[in-house]
Amino acid sequence: METQRKLIVGYDLCEDFSQISCYSYKTFEPIPICQNEREEESSLIPTALFIKNDTRLWYYGKEAINGSLNDEGILIDGLISRLRNKEQIEVYEQRLSGVDLMEKFLRKTLTLIKNYFPTDTITKLVITVREMEPVVVEGIYEALSILGILKDRAVIMSHASAYMYFALSQDRSLWVNDVALFDFNENSLNYYQISINRRVTPMIAGMEKKEFTDTLSYSMLKENGLNISYIFENIVNNVLHKQIISTIYFTGKGFEGNWADEVIKSLCTGRRVFLGHNLYTKGACFAAKELVGDCKLSDFILLNDEMIVSSVWIRVYSDASMKEIALTDAAIPWYDIDQTIEVIPDDETELEFVFRNIMTREIRRERFQITKLPDRPNRMTRMEINLTCIDKSKVKIRVTDLGFGDLYPPSGLTWEYLLDI
Repeated sequence: METQRKLIVGYDLCEDFSQISCYSYKTFEPIPICQNEREEESSLIPTALFIKNDTRLWYYGKEAINGSLNDEGILIDGLISRLRNKEQIEVYEQRLSGVDLMEKFLRKTLTLIKNYFPTDTITKLVITVREMEPVVVEGIYEALSILGILKDRAVIMSHASAYMYFALSQDRSLWVNDVALFDFNENSLNYYQISINRRVTPMIAGMEKKEFTDTLSYSMLKENGLNISYIFENIVNNVLHKQIISTIYFTGKGFEGNWADEVIKSLCTGRRVFLGHNLYTKGACFAAKELVGDCKLSDFILLNDEMIVSSVWIRVYSDASMKEIALTDAAIPWYDIDQTIEVIPDDETELEFVFRNIMTREIRRERFQITKLPDRPNRMTRMEINLTCIDKSKVKIRVTDLGFGDLYPPSGLTWEYLLDI
C-alpha cells in the first residue's frame, strides 16, 4: 500500500469487538485495518473464534459469528474473560487454555496487516485494554511471545492511557483547554478529563476519572419508561459545571442509536465534539509511534490515574562520594514497576530512600535501619533491594540478605516496608 520506515500498530482488544490501526507516514494518521477491505465498518472485528465441524478449520471475527449462526461448528467468545479466569476448554479432543485461544485470535487478526503492508515487519505494537488486570496482561504478553512478538516490540496499556495519547496527538486547538471523554460501554459509564499544567517544564498532562454507572448503566437503555436522555443530561451538566473544556469525545456501544443526540448537540457551543468507536485503537497507534522515537509529545509528561506521581531514589556511596540512584521514575504505571539493585553495606546498616513528587515538587526522605543482620566482617554482606508497587499510592520495598559468595551463605532474612508515594 505504501513504503514506510516503520510499521506502527495500535490494537484495541475488547471483549466484544477489537480494532487495529497502522500509522501512515503519508497521511500522518492511523489508518484502520479491516477484516474486509471493501467494507469500512469491518474495522470492528468481533473478538471471537469459530471451529467448523467438518473441516476443523478455525475462523475469527465476522466469519466466526456467521458460522455460528448457521450452526456449523463451535463458537468461542469471551476471550478476555477466559484469560482472566485461567479457563481451559476442550475442542475436538484438543485442550486449549485462554492463552492458546488469545494466541489464535491475535495471530489471525494481525495477519490482516499483510493485506496493507505485505513486506513489513511490526516495529512496535501497542495493545490497549479496558483495564490493566495483571492476569489478563500477562496472558496477552504470553500469547504475543508465542507469536514471536516480545516485550521489546509490544506494550500493553489501558484505555485511559490510549485516550491521553490520542487527545494530545490531535491539533493543538483541540487541547488548548481541558479535554473530556465520556465512555459508555456494557460494563460502565466513565468520564475522563485531561488537564495540562503549562507552568512547568516538561508540561504535565494529568487525568481525572469519574464513574457514573450507578446513575446510568447500559441495562437501563432497554428499560421502558426511563428518560435516559434526561438522566445523561444531568450527568453532563454536573460534571462539566464551571469546567473550561475545549473538546469532548464520546465513545462506546452505549451511545449507539440517537437517544443522546440532542444532549451531544447542545455541547457543541464553544466546544468541539466528536462521537466514534476508533479512539482507543488510534491512541494506541499514536503511543506506539511515540515509543519508537517518533516523538510529538516529548514536551509532556503523561500522568493518568494508574501512574505513580513520585520518582524513587536510593542514597548510596559510590566512586568515593554519596550519590542518589534512581529506582523508578514518576509517571509510570504502578503495575509496571519492579526494580532490583544490590548493595554492599560499609559500616552502615541504614537505608535512605528519596521520593520526588513531580506534581508538588516536594522531596521526602525515608530512612530504615536493617537490624539482626548476621555477624560478618565489614563489606562482607550483599543485600538485594527490590521495589514494587501494590497500587498507585503505595510502594513495597523488600530487602533480602544475599550473604557473600561461598564464604558467607545467605541467611534467608528479609525485611519489608510499605510506604506512601
